Amino acid sequence: MKLAAIIAEYNPFHNGHKYQIDKARELLGDDLAIVAIMSGNYTQRGELAIADKTCRARAAVLGGVNLVIELPFPYSCSSAEIFATSGVHIAESIGADYLIFGSECGDIDALKRAADVLSSEEFKSNLEQIKSCKSSDTMGYPQIVEVAYRKCDDANMQLDISTPNNILAIEYIKAIKALGARLTPITIKRSGAGYSDGDIVEGQALQSATAIRGLMTKSDISAFEYIPNSSKIAFEEARMQGLMPSSFEKLSPAIISSLRLNTSSDIKIFDADDGLYNRLSKFSMKTNSISSLAAMAETKKHTKARIRRAIINSFFGVTSSLVKEPPAFAQILAMDEIGRQALKRIKKTTAFPCITKPSDYNFLSPEVVSQKENSNKADAVYALSLPKEIPGTFYLTYTPFVKK
Repeated sequence: MKLAAIIAEYNPFHNGHKYQIDKARELLGDDLAIVAIMSGNYTQRGELAIADKTCRARAAVLGGVNLVIELPFPYSCSSAEIFATSGVHIAESIGADYLIFGSECGDIDALKRAADVLSSEEFKSNLEQIKSCKSSDTMGYPQIVEVAYRKCDDANMQLDISTPNNILAIEYIKAIKALGARLTPITIKRSGAGYSDGDIVEGQALQSATAIRGLMTKSDISAFEYIPNSSKIAFEEARMQGLMPSSFEKLSPAIISSLRLNTSSDIKIFDADDGLYNRLSKFSMKTNSISSLAAMAETKKHTKARIRRAIINSFFGVTSSLVKEPPAFAQILAMDEIGRQALKRIKKTTAFPCITKPSDYNFLSPEVVSQKENSNKADAVYALSLPKEIPGTFYLTYTPFVKK
């Protein structure tokens, strides 16, 4: 059996994800287990997942994924580089053979060349030179990277390195190389609506997760039209049980209070450097809303995603040193029979801890205990964002969903 890993958020799992899975099976054959390394309750763009990790993992397995492993907080809520590196680390640690990912360009060779350029000393020199110029004060980091890349001799002028899926694809390839991973990277060209399309695009079977989340946030059941029939039940039941959609705004009192009480930080909060923490603390005095705070703090230099991550990291005290340590364990969220066989292979051939029972982590290394407890705290807070009142211990009693 071959293992193909997909690093994903499935926020929510939709027809485009099913398309990617079907394409992977076409390419790699039937003797294949697809393992999704899926973000937990917090996402890479600094948002709460629209439905919790238990619902999304179940939907993924019902939609064709064989095994779902959690990419825990804070790695799931980090920059593209940390997000990709953490996911690749888990994929390599469980002995995956392939890493499957989408891209706007669909050209693995072009992405590899771009990754090489972005890892080169020439690029790093260009980057430092541009960052030292006063003109860069009004540029966001993605724009600075773009300029530094275009100045390199080997830059591919036809490849857009600023599109969301291309960005992550390049980071995956960079991480594979940096970690010396044995993973074979395979890209599948994105089809359908664009990643950032905020509205439903008429005539498209494959809609963006952004547009589908927009419908879900408004409790518009037409969102389910863009989710595979096999996966709908997971989201429909979660909605009826009051377990979705989440609301970041419900956390406003806690997060705004924290920033007002802690007007300065003695620790280096990840993604909140360059004076951003002080900026957030200052503006917290002028608003009671997270969305309003993020809008007030936005600058050309700081993207919306980075500001949201800074807000979350400030609340939980996530430091730069914390996210630079790789994930030390894997939490199993869902599986089918093929996934169960894949998990047996993983446990037999690797030493990477795979937790199936919530209390199992207590018997592992201090590093695992520390990381799992950080994730547990974040999950307990996420529970406050749901329509239905659930206890903070809810995710400590969860055992993996198994498709019969």
